Amino acid sequence: MRDLLVLAITSVSIYLGLFRPWMGVLALALFTFGNPHRYAWGYTRSMPLYFMVFVSVIIGMVFNGKDRQPFPWTRETALFMVLLSWFTLTTYLSPDIPYAAKDQWIKVMKIYISIFPTFWMINTKDKMKWLIIIITVSFGFIGFKGGVFAIANGFSYRVQGPGGTFYAGNNEIGLALNMTLPLILLAAGQFERKIIKISFHTVFFFSICAIISTWSRGAMVTLFVVLSAIILSSKKKIRIVGLFLAASLVIATLPSEKLRSILPSEWFDRMDTIKTYEEDSSAMSRIYAWKYGIRRANQSPLTGGGFETYQINGTDVHSAYFEILGEHGYFALIIWLSLLFGTMFALERLRSQARYIQGYLWIKDYARAVQISLLGYAVGGAFLGVAYWDYFYHLVSLCVLMKVFLYRGIAEQRLAS
Repeated sequence: MRDLLVLAITSVSIYLGLFRPWMGVLALALFTFGNPHRYAWGYTRSMPLYFMVFVSVIIGMVFNGKDRQPFPWTRETALFMVLLSWFTLTTYLSPDIPYAAKDQWIKVMKIYISIFPTFWMINTKDKMKWLIIIITVSFGFIGFKGGVFAIANGFSYRVQGPGGTFYAGNNEIGLALNMTLPLILLAAGQFERKIIKISFHTVFFFSICAIISTWSRGAMVTLFVVLSAIILSSKKKIRIVGLFLAASLVIATLPSEKLRSILPSEWFDRMDTIKTYEEDSSAMSRIYAWKYGIRRANQSPLTGGGFETYQINGTDVHSAYFEILGEHGYFALIIWLSLLFGTMFALERLRSQARYIQGYLWIKDYARAVQISLLGYAVGGAFLGVAYWDYFYHLVSLCVLMKVFLYRGIAEQRLAS
C-alpha cells in the first residue's frame, strides 16, 4: 500500500515537472528532504525516483519553462561555482584515495546540480514561499512523529531520521530539525487561518521534543543557540525572554531527582560528558579527527587530501569545518566559510534594505528565518561532517532568490521615479 502511494506521488511529481516545472522543483524538494520512498517497505525504496523527477523537471524547463528567469549571478552563486570547481580539481589532481574520492565527487555533484533548477524556476515570492513550506513540512513531519514518540516513551529512546538518507542518524536529524525550527515559525506566519497556525506551532513544540530525544549533545547546544536567536529576533522579545528566564529558573531550582523523573538518567549521563569530554571516547575521537584534518591540510595547503581522506585516519570527520579543510585545503575552507558566513551577512543587509522598498517588507521575516537556520548549521556543523549537505545549499539559494527579488524591486522603483 505504501509503495503504491509513493508511486502515485512520483507520478504526480513527474507530471508537474513536465508541465509545471516550478512545481516540479517543489517535488524535488519533497523527495530531497521528505524522502517519501524511505517510508515504504517494498520495491520503491530502491527505485531511482528522485532521478526520474529531476529529469522531468529538466525536460519541463526546456519545453515549458518560458517564465524561467536568467541564472542569478551573485556573490553567493559565484562562490558556489568556485567551490564546485575546486572540489573537482582536488578530486582529479592528487587525492589520497582516488577511487573513493571520485565516487564521493559524483555524489556531491548530484547534490549541487539538483539545486540549479531552483535558481531558474523559483522566480516569485509566492513560489519561494511554497518551497519553504515544502521543506518545513518535510522535516516537520519527522519532528512531529519523533516528538510524539519521545513523549510516549518518556524520552527513553533515541529519535532517528529516515534510513538511507543524510539525516538518518540521531545527530544528523537533530541538526536538521534545529535548522528547521525558524522555518516552521516563518511558515506559520504565511497563513491567516488560525487552525493552520496552531498546527505549525504544534509541530514546532514536538520538533523540540524530538531534538531533546535524539540524545545528541551537539543538537542540544545548537538548540540553545537557535532558540536564543529566535527569542532575540521576536517582536515580543521582552515577554518571551521573561518567560524563557522564568522557565530556566524553575528548571534550575528543581532537584536532580525530579528532573531525572522527567528524562531518563542515561540522557543526563550523556549530556554530562560535555563537561568531561576528556573522559569520553566519542568526544576524543572528534579531536583526533580534527588534528588529522589540520595535519593533512598543512601537508597540502592548497588541495588537502581529496574526498574521503579521513579513511586513512580510520575515523569519521566529525566537523564540517575540518571536513573541508582536510579534504580540500585552506583555499576551499576560505571559500566555504565565505559562502556560509557571507550569506548570513548578506541576509542582514537584505533585511536592512527591504525596509525602504515598498512591497518588499516581507523579506525581513524571510531573511531572518533563513539566517537563524544558517546559524544553527554553523553551530551544529562544528560537530558533524555535513559540509556537503543539500540543506545548507538550499538555504543559500533562498538568499540568492531574495537578493534577486529585492534588487528587481529596487530597479523597478527607480524606473518608476
